[in-house]
Amino acid sequence: MSKILLEAAQGKKTNKIPLWLMRQAGRYLPEYREIRKRHNTLEMFKTPSIAAEITLQPLKRFNLDGAILYADILLIPDAMGLDLFFVEKEGPRFSKTIRSTTDLNQIISLAENTDKLLEKLSYVSETLDRVKQNLSKETTLLGFAGAPFTVASYMIEGGSSAKGDFFECKKFMFNEPKAFHKLMDLITNATIAYLKMQIKFGAEVVQLFESWSGALSPDQYNEFCLPYTKKIVDEIKKQIPVIHFFGQGASLIPEALKINPNVHSVDWRQDLSHVSKTFSGSGIALQGNLDPLLLYAPQNRLIEKIEHCLKIGSAHPHGYIFNLGHGCTQHTPIENISCLVNTVNNFKW
Repeated sequence: MSKILLEAAQGKKTNKIPLWLMRQAGRYLPEYREIRKRHNTLEMFKTPSIAAEITLQPLKRFNLDGAILYADILLIPDAMGLDLFFVEKEGPRFSKTIRSTTDLNQIISLAENTDKLLEKLSYVSETLDRVKQNLSKETTLLGFAGAPFTVASYMIEGGSSAKGDFFECKKFMFNEPKAFHKLMDLITNATIAYLKMQIKFGAEVVQLFESWSGALSPDQYNEFCLPYTKKIVDEIKKQIPVIHFFGQGASLIPEALKINPNVHSVDWRQDLSHVSKTFSGSGIALQGNLDPLLLYAPQNRLIEKIEHCLKIGSAHPHGYIFNLGHGCTQHTPIENISCLVNTVNNFKW
């Protein structure tokens, strides 16, 4: 049997709609919560035996076409010396931030040394190697990284933007544009090296998470973001397909087309039919875009919305992968994940 997720990511029409879910491995699974009782979040990311087990957990429950590496988009800045930690019910934080040229200068020597960074991130390669050994021949192994602007925003804000206005990030971007571009360049080069390492150890498709693109106007995106994301996509797609997840970016569709990934991953805020028409003729496959909170809805409504996505996606001329429009949330009912998986796997088109 072929790897249909890989084929769809290559732009091929498949005889079945492939399926994986963002955050399919994680907090909604009781077997994950059992591990979490004994280990903190960062420890789980950095212990290959644990990270590999968590990566494989959802595939033991559900008939999925892809296994997504259990890791975090902020492991690169952690390796650069910003000291990542996680606050219960609040999320990731950094002990150090980059809010000035002076701050940037303190990390440049390490940030430019990609060999040293990869050495510090070697636990990720070991996790991928362990997962690869335990996957079926039909399952595609997905790696991932954060897109440069999204990663930079965390490095500057020190965590998630408290009010969603990206105040510190945009202030740095506007007041010290040269330093901001330097930071983006450092993240870009490190990300290319990191993703190539993932490919070396088994990743067959990678997803680039452009989660916070909606914080920027089209002009700002073109100036401060697009060249860096495109550089990563252009380099990595020489080897394997790249999925570009474009969060909160409905106003930036023309810019998303310029990125030219193999797959454009649509967030839940957008009309999948409109996006499909816009991308028709581009050669770019689509992924998405069920609202993750529909997984809390009655199953008849959930099935209706899943089938709506499937009908649009299956008509897209360049390949389609079913996914959510963002990640599974902590209290997602497992029975509704099962319902989703069964609905996608039984879809006839």
